[in-house]
Amino acid sequence: MKSEMKIKKAAFTLVETIVAVAILSLVLTSVYGVFFSVLNTTKKGAEAAVDVQRQRIALKTIEDALSGLVYYEQNQAIYGFMANTEDYDYPSISFVSRVPPDFLGNKDFGSERLRRITFQVEDDEDFGRSLVMYQYSTLQPIDPLEIEDPSRWVLGQDLDTFLMVFWSTINGEWVYEWTETNSIPTRIKFEMAYARADGSPALAEDMQKREVVVFSESITQKMQNPTLPAAKSSSSRRPSSGDRRPSSNRRKPTQAEIDAYKKRLAERNKGRDDGRGRDDSRGRGDGKSRYTDAQRAEYRKKMAERYAQWKKSQGSGGGSRSGGSTSGGST
Repeated sequence: MKSEMKIKKAAFTLVETIVAVAILSLVLTSVYGVFFSVLNTTKKGAEAAVDVQRQRIALKTIEDALSGLVYYEQNQAIYGFMANTEDYDYPSISFVSRVPPDFLGNKDFGSERLRRITFQVEDDEDFGRSLVMYQYSTLQPIDPLEIEDPSRWVLGQDLDTFLMVFWSTINGEWVYEWTETNSIPTRIKFEMAYARADGSPALAEDMQKREVVVFSESITQKMQNPTLPAAKSSSSRRPSSGDRRPSSNRRKPTQAEIDAYKKRLAERNKGRDDGRGRDDSRGRGDGKSRYTDAQRAEYRKKMAERYAQWKKSQGSGGGSRSGGSTSGGST
């Protein structure tokens, strides 16, 4: 019989197994830690990029609105420029603008591009403290019942900071409150930041800044109502043959002067009636003639003599005229 041979099998001991599992756990923990760290960093970077893009869109909307600013000094009720920065956390700015064709909300207003735009910070029920834009037509209906509510857009939610300062040409510096009500600023600077995801205040690197140059010229009252040129005097203007209008600087006669003129006219026409009841005074309406009987008789005599001379010239004038024309033709 063959002797029984003992066969030894290789195997891990309990200690070796525990050590191997511990090493594997450490490796997996490190891998998962790196993975989640990269994932969180990517998520925060994406959120930061989204916030930056939201800030840029909001500031670009404000810049586009200011690019078409329209200001008429004479009609402040419709075209006034208003900025309220007394409340540091809830500032607002309002003006009339002729917005570009691709401006937000053009589909709601159709071809009406001239409208009042208001940007203000307010507390929204859904989005918290937000930057909101309102738009409505510049010319409203007369009937208050027909006036529609302004259209509203939320440009930025979870707002942490929104500041604006104005460049004063009078003081030559940036001011936080615009008090020059009869003019518009030449430059406006905006600063904007959203709250962080963890609810902590925004840092300096989260702040977006934009300086807008306002290229709008104020339409002053003198430009709207220019001074008309002075009228030329009657002495310097040579009237035409058909211009029989009285001079603009001619004094209107008083009632006493009119009565005196009528009295002199009646005295001059007194006793000049031709006896036939005919009014020869050319519209005087008093039935008096301006000529005496002797003057009328002398006038009729002269007219009879002139008529006799004309008849005499007609009897012998035919040949003389024809002869004259013949001699003229022969020459």
